[in-house]
Amino acid sequence: MTLAINSTSFSCIPMRMFAAEFVCGGGFSRRDLSDVPTPLRREGVAMLRALAEDLSELGEVVVPLDSRIQVKLPRNVIPVPINGSQPLWPQWVAAARDCESAIIVAPEQGGTLAQAVSMLRAGGLEPTMSSGDFLRVASDKWETARTFAVNRVPHPPTYVCSTLGEADRSAATRWVVKPRDGCGTERISVFDCFDKAAAALTEGAILQGWSPGTPVSVGLIVVGGQMTLLPAVAQAIDSDSCSYAGGQGPLSDDLQRRVTSLASCALAAMPPTAKGFVGLDLILADQPSGDCVIEVNPRLTTSYVGLRHMVEGNLAARIIGHGNGPLRCSAEVSSVRWAPDGQVWVNDSLVDE
Repeated sequence: MTLAINSTSFSCIPMRMFAAEFVCGGGFSRRDLSDVPTPLRREGVAMLRALAEDLSELGEVVVPLDSRIQVKLPRNVIPVPINGSQPLWPQWVAAARDCESAIIVAPEQGGTLAQAVSMLRAGGLEPTMSSGDFLRVASDKWETARTFAVNRVPHPPTYVCSTLGEADRSAATRWVVKPRDGCGTERISVFDCFDKAAAALTEGAILQGWSPGTPVSVGLIVVGGQMTLLPAVAQAIDSDSCSYAGGQGPLSDDLQRRVTSLASCALAAMPPTAKGFVGLDLILADQPSGDCVIEVNPRLTTSYVGLRHMVEGNLAARIIGHGNGPLRCSAEVSSVRWAPDGQVWVNDSLVDE
């Protein structure tokens, strides 16, 4: 399978880079770690480790760290301990001061990701991250739903408290209530009855029809206004709890084409300030007419830990804008799978990293 991906050239790549993941980077340094949901911790560690490994091939990597969280990092990484008694963002800005590029992994919840991007930018470093209206819309599932509705992007029926009167109860047989600004599968509730779901809906949440089919994710890299699609992969999502159990890919060529069409439509509908890595969650139904986009993630997603084993070249280098020429996806269909903690198997053999 050949995808339209740029190969990586390591010439003129910044020699000092900043990589920050919110959980590992001190986002909860003022709280007891037992209060932090386990999925957030393990997926945060997995993404940071994979990102740091790729960036370390290019030069020095500065990583802010909560010393209570154990992360195995490469030699080229410079850990910066975070002081839990001090505000977080000034510490990130200070750590990134001599860096030439930055990638941030942080939740959209409460505007956290937007704050991190803004603070680094104010400190003189331009992160390779989406910003502006794209970040605002992607960080709000209700705004995403409204944007998709206006632009006729296939999307489940979605409501908030003020629009429940317009709801078509027959549009789905199951319903989901989740935060407007949530990330991952945290704080999601599934109901078999519309009335019960509507009763559970609160301000700050959305009510969304359940879309039957295969959960899929696809990563995009946007550099200089040009979009590059990465291999689409299947996600292991529990149908009752919506908990994430990892993923597997790449998908077959036929399914890749369906994902490409849907993802291109979704990104075209969004505001034009996407940059760096963007992840889309989709559902592929039994028939293409039932395919739909669930949400847009304006940041690195856990699937990165598997994607880096599917394509030739360095994905992190591509994210920070260094690459040219075609690149082949070297993995066979469904030959790469991964767990939420970052363990990866290629052709059923555990990758030792």
